Amino acid sequence: MKIIKDLLTINEYSRPGLKLNKVQGVVVHWVANPNTSAKANRNFFENRRNGKSGYGSAHYIIDLDGSVILAIPPEEVAYHVGAKSYRSEAIKRLGTYPNGNTLGIECTHVDWNGKMTPETYETLVLLCADLCKKYNLNPLTDLYRHYDITGKLCHKWFVDHPTEWETFKQKVKEQMGGNMDKIAANKEQVKFNLLGKNYSFEGLIKDGKTYVTARDLLEVLGFTVGWEAQSKTVIVKKKD
Repeated sequence: MKIIKDLLTINEYSRPGLKLNKVQGVVVHWVANPNTSAKANRNFFENRRNGKSGYGSAHYIIDLDGSVILAIPPEEVAYHVGAKSYRSEAIKRLGTYPNGNTLGIECTHVDWNGKMTPETYETLVLLCADLCKKYNLNPLTDLYRHYDITGKLCHKWFVDHPTEWETFKQKVKEQMGGNMDKIAANKEQVKFNLLGKNYSFEGLIKDGKTYVTARDLLEVLGFTVGWEAQSKTVIVKKKD
């Protein structure tokens, strides 16, 4: 798998330069522009810096030949799943600002159905497997279509062929091999008693310490957690 670093310049509309929170998922997209190259789509994101075509970008773009452009470092936020509203299940798993804790992969394709070349598909499997290993993710639960988060028809091929999406995730799992046992061992339900009430959150056990997200704790304590893009500020408010 060939990855070419071709980073966007830091700008307000496509590469804000914000630090990404802990990675909790990988989101798969289509470029919605058949038979275009990864470079052309990278340049489209770069041209957004002028603000004339709104916000949008992704960390990785897979070409028709299976090569990959890294457009935004995985340590930074990309604007790939921003929306006015999100599916309830996505909010439950990723919070109210999924851009802040997910990585985005754009896939080129050969037609308006979103069909990928075999090379693009194979690289997508390999890249997702590598990212799931690196960030201790379960491909069966932590890989998402854009559709799963916002309802947008993206990645169109996988939205129109849901059984192929399930097959794809299984292929990623198989590619990961024994690493899945490590992930299952590290993740567990962590019980808390907060102000006399019992809660259970998904946590991560590492180096003798137990981790849960601050968002999980704040939300059960009666706060909402949001993101103000213009001021680049996490907003914590008491629920009405």
